[in-house]
Amino acid sequence: MMKNILYKLLHKKSYVNMILGVFFASLMLGSCESDLDDKFYDPEKLTTASFEMLFTGVLQETELFRLEYGPGYHYSRAFNRFLGLGLFPYEALNNVEDGQNKPWAGWSGVNLRETMYKKTYIKFNKNIPAMNLILNGLSEEEKLKMEIYVDCVNVVRAYAFQRLTDTCDDIPYSEAGGAFENNFYAKYDSQQEIYHSILDMLKEVGEKLSTYEITDPVIAEKFAVADILNNGDVMLWAKFANSLRLRMAMRLSIVEPQISEQIIGEIISQNLPLVSEADDFIGMAEKNFAQVMEIYWPRAFKEMYYNFHAPNFMMKNIFGYNGPATPVDQVDPRYKVIFQPNVFGDYVGVDINGPTQFPTIDADMGALGYGADTIQKAKDWAYDDHTEPHFSMYNKLTYNNYKMEYPAFTASETHLLLAEAAIRFPGATGSIDPVEEYKKAISESIDWHYAVNNGNSFSETSFPAIPSKLFEGAKAEKPAAGDISTFLTGKGVTFDAMGNDDKIKEIFYQKFAHLNILNYFEIWSEARRLKKDYGELVPRNKPYAFMERFEYPVGEPQSNPDNYQTVAAKDNPLVPVWWTGRTE
Repeated sequence: MMKNILYKLLHKKSYVNMILGVFFASLMLGSCESDLDDKFYDPEKLTTASFEMLFTGVLQETELFRLEYGPGYHYSRAFNRFLGLGLFPYEALNNVEDGQNKPWAGWSGVNLRETMYKKTYIKFNKNIPAMNLILNGLSEEEKLKMEIYVDCVNVVRAYAFQRLTDTCDDIPYSEAGGAFENNFYAKYDSQQEIYHSILDMLKEVGEKLSTYEITDPVIAEKFAVADILNNGDVMLWAKFANSLRLRMAMRLSIVEPQISEQIIGEIISQNLPLVSEADDFIGMAEKNFAQVMEIYWPRAFKEMYYNFHAPNFMMKNIFGYNGPATPVDQVDPRYKVIFQPNVFGDYVGVDINGPTQFPTIDADMGALGYGADTIQKAKDWAYDDHTEPHFSMYNKLTYNNYKMEYPAFTASETHLLLAEAAIRFPGATGSIDPVEEYKKAISESIDWHYAVNNGNSFSETSFPAIPSKLFEGAKAEKPAAGDISTFLTGKGVTFDAMGNDDKIKEIFYQKFAHLNILNYFEIWSEARRLKKDYGELVPRNKPYAFMERFEYPVGEPQSNPDNYQTVAAKDNPLVPVWWTGRTE
């Protein structure tokens, strides 16, 4: 692992802003300059890397803001099953003991514990030492011109390390990447320490960016080109920073509710800008269409398509679809763009494996008038998932829109966070109305999913092509605005009548529906956070055990033995992480 500290940028008012000083111990750049030169300088090579280009390189790594084939394949195998996001009819699993299958075991299990850990410490960080060298060679005036890059990379680092500690609990943090100071064995910092450190940094950077302007047009132009995530929009970076802080503050609601309330109260009382409108979407689309079916997420979606049968829980319990007679203004219209109809043109979900799966299939297909042979073929899984699915599947037109930006942070999540904050901490949230935030979240999600589905210009014959077969109905007509408005009004009335506990659970299910198969980690984290108070909220496929965390990489006990011993007792997928407030 490489040291990832950038030079501290000093303002005239003694403001200190460092790219990773809040993450790791500071580099003593004066004394270490010659060491860094020795490590990086090669007189036989022409080194022309610019600070801007290195910044772009940080943003474009896969599994940060774009999704990759390999991890996507294994994540879908694990998360679809134990979170109940994607199911399949399979008689052999219907009599398996509850929790007998371990998502962390076997081939996919190894990938779960290795991928994010290594990507965070190596891939996401690989440009930082070179950025250190460039900054160290600049004048004080030139360094200040780079401060926008420094601030924005701080936000990216917060995003990456929040996700890693959420999945692994304690991780190397303050000493990580210490090889450049000849410290090859980094200690593990507690998740509590990491959270507090990142939150402090996000407060500083978020508040600064909220009023920051690039006054030099040359710097602004270069930043707009280099910023492939937010296209040089400084305010959008401020919203990203403040929204990450809101997300992380809510994550502390169980274990440190007073700190959670304090931070959320600060964000709201200061009226800090948040990701709250459709145009605030934080995400990145894939542009390398030539390899989209080779090294990026759509290949995983294609190869694991059998794992993407529509879950009955989402279809019925969340979206309220109970057959074609369901009134249009009483059913969540997202069911038609998140899922596609089966080969017969109907929307039929799959129940979790267990004793109720086949009886539910009998009832649901029988109500549609399907014959005994058709129903048996469905139960026997004797059909091709791509060309003749007997159940609804995740919609190919939506999820194979190769121009789709993968959601890292959306307005819907912000509104749901604010709704929960208003319920938990009414004294800190002022005039925020949880009902209105809840309705806004659903409305934004409806608009986004329909925009992705209806805006897909690819087809079975385009380049790249959508894997066959696209069924009639995959492109869904958006309901009339009046019907959507009536639906949202009804949802608001129902939500308002709930008790606070049921409201918080309903907010979780809206996150479940909105993020679905494109952001497993937030759904998983929220399910773990709420488990202490509400039990297991996800519709877990019962043969698969619920996973509490990723294990550390296989080689960690050998490569960092002394420090690993301090966390060895936690290195178990059934041991909850700190912010859950649970020990089991």
